[in-house]
Amino acid sequence: MKGNKKILVVAILLLLIAVSYGTYAIYKTSLSGTGTVTAATWAIQFKDGNTVLTDNFTVTFGESDCVNNSHVADGVIAPGATCTKDITLVATGTQVDVEYEVEADNNNITATKDATTVSTTGANTFTATASGDGEILMTDNPMSDTITVTLTWAGTDSDDTINPADTALNGATISVPLTLTAKQMVGSGS
Repeated sequence: MKGNKKILVVAILLLLIAVSYGTYAIYKTSLSGTGTVTAATWAIQFKDGNTVLTDNFTVTFGESDCVNNSHVADGVIAPGATCTKDITLVATGTQVDVEYEVEADNNNITATKDATTVSTTGANTFTATASGDGEILMTDNPMSDTITVTLTWAGTDSDDTINPADTALNGATISVPLTLTAKQMVGSGS
C-alpha cells in the first residue's frame, strides 16, 4: 500500500500542477510611442534705428548723433568732441532669458579718407565706449534694451600749435570696431 500511496501522491501532484498551470495567467500591456517637446524660440535683433544689423555691420554716426559739441558743427567729430549712437537689442518673441555684452575695440580704431587708410598715430586719442553688459528677462515688457556707443576724440593740445596728425584726419571717416553679443542666460535660476 505504501507504493500505491506514493503513486497516488504523485498523481495528485501532477493533477494539481496541470490544473494550476492551465489556469495561471499574466496580465501584460505593452505600448510604444514618441515623446515630444518644442524648442524655445531665439529671436534676437540688434537695430540701428529701424535697420536690422547683420554680420559685418556698419553703424554710422550721423548729424543727430554728433550734436552739442562746443565749437564743432553738428554731424562731425573733431578734437574735444563726442558722438553717441543708440543701438537697440530686441528680444521680442524670445522664450529664454538673454544676457548681452558690447565691446568697442579701442586698439583698432581706423580712419579712411579717399579710399586710403589714414594713420591715427600721433593724433589726439580716440576712445570708444559702449554701455556694456546687461540682461533681458522674459518678464521684461518690452523685451528690449538700448545700448549707447560713444566715440570721443580727446581734447586739443595745450597750446595753439597745429597737430599734423589731427589735420591729416580732416574729412576722414573714423571706424570703431564693435562686437555685439547676445546669448541665452544659463544657470540654476533664481
